[in-house]
Amino acid sequence: MSTQLPDAVAAIIAAAIRDHPHSDPENQARSAVQALRDAGWHIAAPEVIRAALRAL
Repeated sequence: MSTQLPDAVAAIIAAAIRDHPHSDPENQARSAVQALRDAGWHIAAPEVIRAALRAL
């Protein structure tokens, strides 16, 4: 697996935290999740992913 995927995620998260440096960690996390979604990432709990893979 390429390191591009983790690097891309890290860059988005770092930017979200930089944009909200004085927010508490929970709000920084929410900003990071929203930034990932805005970039086209789909975030799901492991059980949702397993169910989707079983349906294939």
